[in-house]
Amino acid sequence: MTALPENLMLIITTIVAVLASIGVFFLILTRLSLVFQSSVVKSDPDTAHIYWIYKSPFWIKLTDRMFVVSSILLGQYSKLVNCVVKRLNPSLEGKRVLQISCAFGNVSEKIAESCARQDAEEFVLTDIMQSELDNAERKLKRFGKLCSYSRQDATKLQFEDQSFDYVVAFFLPHELPFDKKVAHIKEAKRVLKPGGKVVFGEFHKPRLKILEFFGRIYFKIFEPYATEMWDNFDLAEMIDDKQDDSFRFEKDTFLFDNFQVLAAKRLV
Repeated sequence: MTALPENLMLIITTIVAVLASIGVFFLILTRLSLVFQSSVVKSDPDTAHIYWIYKSPFWIKLTDRMFVVSSILLGQYSKLVNCVVKRLNPSLEGKRVLQISCAFGNVSEKIAESCARQDAEEFVLTDIMQSELDNAERKLKRFGKLCSYSRQDATKLQFEDQSFDYVVAFFLPHELPFDKKVAHIKEAKRVLKPGGKVVFGEFHKPRLKILEFFGRIYFKIFEPYATEMWDNFDLAEMIDDKQDDSFRFEKDTFLFDNFQVLAAKRLV
């Protein structure tokens, strides 16, 4: 067998070392942070499930980079964001738009741009962490009074019933324990006006078994609550629970169904 050139071996070794370092970095700031918070630190029950990566302004600033979020979502980030914005239709003119939980990347900026362009009444962002709200406000400063920020728990929103025309949650449910997932969906529905639309960007069970295999490994290490999105938590079923509302759904999937954008319009 021909030996690999020394320069190629150096490149491969460097790439492996970098990927391993990134993996250890995110392991510490995600899964191990939950273990530490549950066993060593007395945490607020409402925020005990939240990773350090979302709590510290330092770590937020370090990791809120487009190449990071794009890598985590396997190069599908821009497609997902564009689809979410596209589903905020037919018009945002005079409408109130709510984003539940700030997100890394530029999804909030893209929504704000659409709101500004179509003369929306207000774009409200909520998050349970003040550090995330501060980060979002910094990114959206150019939009001025169009945007407002409110520290709130996604499972216990303080808004009145039927107070928003559009509600967006971008990769939030998979971060939550099952009971909080359910509560979050109920709250998103509660604040949605009749005729309004709730839009989720989330993981979706892939068609390719190889993607599912590696996805489960990734979830096991980094996202302990995410496998529920594949196994026993169906977004559409949770939204249309047959009890009080009727919804019409539009679903787009990406990368062999590994990701989804689900839009649900409230009919009554």
